[in-house]
Amino acid sequence: SGANVMNKQLYRIIFNQARQMWMVVAEIARVGRGRTGGRTRRSSLPSCRCRLTALRFSLLLALGGVSLTAQANIVADGQAPGHQQPTIIHSANGTPQVNIQTPSADGVSHNRYRQFDVDKQGVILNNSANTTQTQLGGMVAGNPWLAKGEAKIILNEVNSRDPSHLNGWIEVAGRKAEVVIANPAGITCNGCGFINAHRTTLTTGEALMEQGRLKGFDVNQGDVRIDGHGMDST
Repeated sequence: SGANVMNKQLYRIIFNQARQMWMVVAEIARVGRGRTGGRTRRSSLPSCRCRLTALRFSLLLALGGVSLTAQANIVADGQAPGHQQPTIIHSANGTPQVNIQTPSADGVSHNRYRQFDVDKQGVILNNSANTTQTQLGGMVAGNPWLAKGEAKIILNEVNSRDPSHLNGWIEVAGRKAEVVIANPAGITCNGCGFINAHRTTLTTGEALMEQGRLKGFDVNQGDVRIDGHGMDST
């Protein structure tokens, strides 16, 4: 049976040296970072009747111009400002891939979703401006939103009535970063894990932003649950 963790504050994942295991702990967050990047959402790609070379296909895939399969588990929030809408695509082997948005001057990439669920296939948060190797998806193309630099914090904020279900690995491609998943409706981790993330935060709070700076979280509802197969991190 799973443990029901009441999320009255903020929860971080830390490594307990005594128990030699990763644990979720409550902590009031006060995270300071810089301004929000002002990049606007890209215009839609024009349609063209042409022959797709491997290079052209790779470029369209990186920019989100090609959809390989239905992307039902992770959906960007179309009502969010353009510079907070990540591009959801798939890697060459079919693993869902999120091209995170342009980070602020201090390295905060703010991404908003209508749904953020991870199945056993996992998901890649692409934090590399160049082609890079990943454990989940093999080689992935560079993220075009990161031309000015990679993120230090990847903030994933979910606007939904439904909790997020994390049932697989979440890998940061490229530069190691802190991963934050915030969903006021709740978060359930059942066999979830994190790769190449130097710190992970799961919270049911709403991110408190001040001129693009992450000040903390306002938590009023929701649970963070660690069920069944638990959680792991590397």
